[in-house]
Amino acid sequence: MSDQSLREYIKKRITTEMSNNPDVTKEGVMDSVLNHIQNVLKKSRDKKFDAAMEKLAKSGPDGKKAADHYYKSVDLIDKAAANKNYNKYD
Repeated sequence: MSDQSLREYIKKRITTEMSNNPDVTKEGVMDSVLNHIQNVLKKSRDKKFDAAMEKLAKSGPDGKKAADHYYKSVDLIDKAAANKNYNKYD
């Protein structure tokens, strides 16, 4: 997305938000627009990362092992974060 099209999108989004909800502040609209852009960028980054991990996994046995290890580690961390009493040795 070019700078010009991004600016046009933001202006259009602000105008739409302001006309649909006259009680909203300019700061609130800007927060909404910036949160939307942040979410779009995060999704794009996540897709690129997933594609890179898939490429790594397909590169050979060592790549697959590394990708599997990464995802298992992430799962383990997520479980530990969700349950502070989690013990991987149980």
